[in-house]
Amino acid sequence: SMPDEVPLDEQCERLPYDASKWEFARERLKLGKSLGRGAFGKVVQASAFGIKKSPTCRTVAVKMLKEGATASEYKALMTELKILTHIGHHLNVVNLLGACTKQGGPLMVIVEYCKYGNLSNYLKSKRDLFFLNKDAALHMEPKKEKMEPGLEQGKKPRLDSVTSSESFASSGFQEDKSLSDVEEEEDSDGFYKEPITMEDLISYSFQVARGMEFLSSRKCIHRDLAARNILLSENNVVKICDFGLARDIYKNPDYVRKGDTRLPLKWMAPESIFDKIYSTKSDVWSYGVLLWEIFSLGGSPYPGVQMDEDFCSRLREGMRMRAPEYSTPEIYQIMLDCWHRDPKERPRFAELVEKLGDLL
Repeated sequence: SMPDEVPLDEQCERLPYDASKWEFARERLKLGKSLGRGAFGKVVQASAFGIKKSPTCRTVAVKMLKEGATASEYKALMTELKILTHIGHHLNVVNLLGACTKQGGPLMVIVEYCKYGNLSNYLKSKRDLFFLNKDAALHMEPKKEKMEPGLEQGKKPRLDSVTSSESFASSGFQEDKSLSDVEEEEDSDGFYKEPITMEDLISYSFQVARGMEFLSSRKCIHRDLAARNILLSENNVVKICDFGLARDIYKNPDYVRKGDTRLPLKWMAPESIFDKIYSTKSDVWSYGVLLWEIFSLGGSPYPGVQMDEDFCSRLREGMRMRAPEYSTPEIYQIMLDCWHRDPKERPRFAELVEKLGDLL
C-alpha cells in the first residue's frame, strides 16, 4: 500500500488495469444520446448487451474523450477508470460496470445510468410539489367538483375536468427538459408528478453522507461535491458521481475563474480556496453546501453575493449562509458544523450518517 500523502490519482495511475475483470466488447455497446459534454470529454447514454453477466440489455452511461483529446486527457480518463476499480462498489456511488480499453477504438468507461438526472434540476422541478409530511400529500389531491346548480354563468367550476396529473404537470419540468435530458413522455411511473416530502430530503442527505463515508474510507477525496454531481436513480436512490472531463466548466456559472483555472468557489472550504488544501474535511464543508442546496430545493448558494476576492475574505472571517427555506433547526445546525473554520472541528462523514439516520 502506498503512503497516504500521495494523492489517490497518482497512486492509481501506477496500478494495473485488470482487463479480465472489467473489459467489455465494444460491439456489445450501442451508443445513444449525449448526457453531458465538456472541453475534453463527454458522457453518452448507451445500451450494453450482457454487461456484468446479465442476459439482458441494460441502459448504461459511457464516459469517453472528445475528438482531438490529448495524451494527458487520455491518461486522466484511464486514471479515473483505475480509481473506480480501486474504490469498489457502493449503492450511493455511480458504479463502474466495465470499460473498452483495447486498441482499435476510443477509450470508454462504462458506468451506471441514473434515469432521473441530477439532484439540483430535479429539486427545482419539485418546488410546487413539496409537502412537509407524507399525509399532507393526501389533502392536496385536486377534487373533481360537480356543476353546482346555482353556479353563476361564466364562472368555471374550479379544476372541473382537470385531472390531478395535469395540475401536477406544472412541476417546472417543461423548461428544464433539455437541461436534464429527461424525457417526461417516456416516464410511465409518474415520477415527476409525485410530491416530494421532508423525509425525501433527509433521505437524500443521508444517502450522500453514506456514499461519502464509503469514498473517504477508500481514501478518495471528491473535490467537487455539489447537487449537480449527485444523480437520482430508481427507488429514490441517489448516487455520487463526477462529470469531471465531461462538464463544460467554461459555460457553467458554478465554476468561477481564478487565475488560469475555474473553481466551484461557492462549494469550497476556505483552506481549499486560499491554500489549495483538499481533504475529506474540505469535502465535509462542500457537503454542508450541498445540504443547503437540498433544503432550498435546488437553490443557488449565497444568493445575491458576488463571487470575488471580497467573498473569499468574508468567508474566511466567518460569513455563513442563513438557513434555507425548508431546513429544520437540527439540519441547519449540521450545516453550520460542516462550515466550521477549523477543518479538524468539522464532523466526520460517519457522524453525519449517524445524525441524519436518527433524523430519518
